[in-house]
Amino acid sequence: MNILPNSLSSRLLVITAAWTVLALLVTGLTLSTLFRQNAEQSFDNLLLAHAYNLMGAIDVNDQGNLEGTPNLGDPRFLAPLSGWYWMVSTAKEPGKPILNSQSISGDPVTLPSTRKLPFNELFRRSYQVSGPEDQRVQRLEAQLFVGEGETLFQVMVGVNRTSLETSISDFNRSLLLFFSLFGIGTIVATYFVIRLGLRPLDRAANALSDVREGHADRIAGEYPKEIAPLVGEINGLIDANRSVVERARTQVGNLAHALKTPLAVISNEAQGKASPSPKVVSEQANAMQGQIATYLNRARIAAQVGTVAARADVAPVVDRLVRVMKKLSPDLKFSKSAECDVIFAGEEQDLEEILGNLLENASNHAKNQVKMSIS
Repeated sequence: MNILPNSLSSRLLVITAAWTVLALLVTGLTLSTLFRQNAEQSFDNLLLAHAYNLMGAIDVNDQGNLEGTPNLGDPRFLAPLSGWYWMVSTAKEPGKPILNSQSISGDPVTLPSTRKLPFNELFRRSYQVSGPEDQRVQRLEAQLFVGEGETLFQVMVGVNRTSLETSISDFNRSLLLFFSLFGIGTIVATYFVIRLGLRPLDRAANALSDVREGHADRIAGEYPKEIAPLVGEINGLIDANRSVVERARTQVGNLAHALKTPLAVISNEAQGKASPSPKVVSEQANAMQGQIATYLNRARIAAQVGTVAARADVAPVVDRLVRVMKKLSPDLKFSKSAECDVIFAGEEQDLEEILGNLLENASNHAKNQVKMSIS
């Protein structure tokens, strides 16, 4: 079942449009995926940089107390309910902050247990939690020893992922808009390119229509090199057809001229006597039959000149003629040697007439056998 339209320009347009949509779809998905991966990688690096900055801003005094004034350089760590916050506590009591950002409200910060979410070999863990106003907050926790003390501290930095998701959504919308406009523009441009490229075919069709209606003798004009051979072959076919028609007219005229004399003799014989001579009528009728056969054969041969050559298999024709000749000349032995798949470049009727004459002559002059070699 052919799903493509029955039009060359429509087929080219459909194939081009399908390829354009597929290419843009694959390219868009690839770019969107790469952008998301790079954006998330940059986001994770930012979160890790804030954690390192927090670690470097704390210290333990001589009394073993934690102190420091961390400043992570982002005002969102100062705004309440922003989803950006940090906290420093001991590993034994991680939910009780010793130091924390101003953005943390009075509610306690709940941290997952190490059994549920253990630290990795670098003493870190990263996860997402829900924040206020449907926020998605990415947290990074790290455990470390500060100074020369033996107390294990734990730092936590939380960053709101809203900005990340917003930037990814904005990029995808911009990408969709650009690729949509590009795809539509490409399809429209392809349509006009196809129409312009196939215009010589329309011109050739109109010229051929003029030939059929008798307004022109052949397809005239210059055409692109891809179409020029086709136009040349059509012109050659038109010339061959015109030549065949002229030969047929000539043979018909000759036949009419050749029949005039026998018809005049028969007419005179019929009018001159009460009882026409059967011998004269028979002779003239045979002459007319011979003339008709001769000129019909000439017309058929003339019609084949310059046209597509016929082809006939030789072996079946030879076998058929040999069977006939064996019946006509039972005292002769017929043998043949033939190559495989021998083809005669002509009509099968002509081949039978040629081989029939040859076999008949050979049978008339042969003493006891007729040998045939076909190649």
